[in-house]
Amino acid sequence: MNYSIAPLGGFSVGRRQKRNVSVLTADIVHSTRYSSVDRRKVDRVLSKSFDEILEKFPNAVHTPFAFRITAGDEFQCVFRDVSRTFDILTYLRASVAVSKVRPIIFFRASIGVGEITVGGKRSPYEEDGRAFVLSRTGLQDLSKRRQNFTKIVTGHPELDRIADVILLFLDRLQKGWTLPQWEAIKWSLLGMTREQIAKRIHVAHQNVTKRLVAAGWQQFKEGSELLSEILAKAEITQNGCN
Repeated sequence: MNYSIAPLGGFSVGRRQKRNVSVLTADIVHSTRYSSVDRRKVDRVLSKSFDEILEKFPNAVHTPFAFRITAGDEFQCVFRDVSRTFDILTYLRASVAVSKVRPIIFFRASIGVGEITVGGKRSPYEEDGRAFVLSRTGLQDLSKRRQNFTKIVTGHPELDRIADVILLFLDRLQKGWTLPQWEAIKWSLLGMTREQIAKRIHVAHQNVTKRLVAAGWQQFKEGSELLSEILAKAEITQNGCN
């Protein structure tokens, strides 16, 4: 079934457009359950997974990943490819989930979309702008409500409401994914066929199919495509529009 998001109101043809960035701010769920040794492993896994993102999603990153010194369980990065941010977030979650660290690493994440007014720095924590404010607002909301663990804040209430509804469903799916399912989903996000995934993880392709079906991968993919459309609409704003 195909869905589409109606055009964002208030836009008119012929006005100069400005492209936004997306800011991903995240914190590790139940980080205190890890010992100091395991916590260093978590940091290494996240850093390695972000290196994978730089390789697998070239040109998507605006400012590289960094931990916040004053809050060891938080990290942040900035993307120029706004429409793919949720897909990249899912890949990051899959990459850390299949690491050897146990319990499986999982994190809350808020995506804020907007302008960047202070950029060009080596760390996103040295940068500023509306995208950072919205991302932080979303993470604070997740921390308060704890009903789900992903938030998209574009600054456009009609888009944000739609994203919230979709994420309630997608978060519930992710919460139930097993390690083998995360493994199959990680490679599916890169567009691999089930046969290619089977060769890579050394299982029969029928087993890959079973994992993806049990995970509700097709339904998740349709939801993530809608979120990509929402993010794409928020990526380009016109001067004078709020």
